Amino acid sequence: MAIRVAIGASNYLYGEGLKELLKGEKEIQIVGIFDEERDMGEILRISPDVVIVENSMFQNLSEIPSDPKTKFLLLMNRKTAVLPEKRIAQWIGKGLVGILPPGADAALLKKAIKAICSGELWLDRKTMSRILSQEKPGKGGALELTKSEREVAALICQGYRNKEIALKLNISEQTVKSHCNRIYKKFGISDRLQLAIYFMQGGNESIWSRTTAEG
Repeated sequence: MAIRVAIGASNYLYGEGLKELLKGEKEIQIVGIFDEERDMGEILRISPDVVIVENSMFQNLSEIPSDPKTKFLLLMNRKTAVLPEKRIAQWIGKGLVGILPPGADAALLKKAIKAICSGELWLDRKTMSRILSQEKPGKGGALELTKSEREVAALICQGYRNKEIALKLNISEQTVKSHCNRIYKKFGISDRLQLAIYFMQGGNESIWSRTTAEG
């Protein structure tokens, strides 16, 4: 099935331009374009898989809808290329799963859409590291993870993908996937987005501190 995408832009012509960029992609279907906050409710009623939204419009939303079925991909502009980590952390808890920098091209946009639909966070590692440094995990119940599982969990939360984790730890990608499945099961979650949110909202202190200490 095609990924159902809605586009939100303060300028409708900009939204039409994004639609044209994605037009030839068979795996992506554009289901709507909106340029006003009041249209958000109508857009969400058709349950898009992804909402691509321009930064200025996203920040002006009086309330960011929290629907696990819909993921938000934020398009940054050069005027506000850097966002406060606290704000990003709050938005991630409400469905924001990706941020594209001002210089992103059509190929990167398509790649990001597909990645977030597969359960990945599309955040650059510097941003993810800054968020995690701001949001120190609280004292949650200590879960016993192996050293390898702690290493994988830390890299996931820093924005690394499975192939990159495999290369960094000198293990196979299948082994990374196996570690991920065990980590998710122990935390009672289903994907890396939920794992990152768990850390940011006060996750397992022992895992983060021990992984950091082991460097």
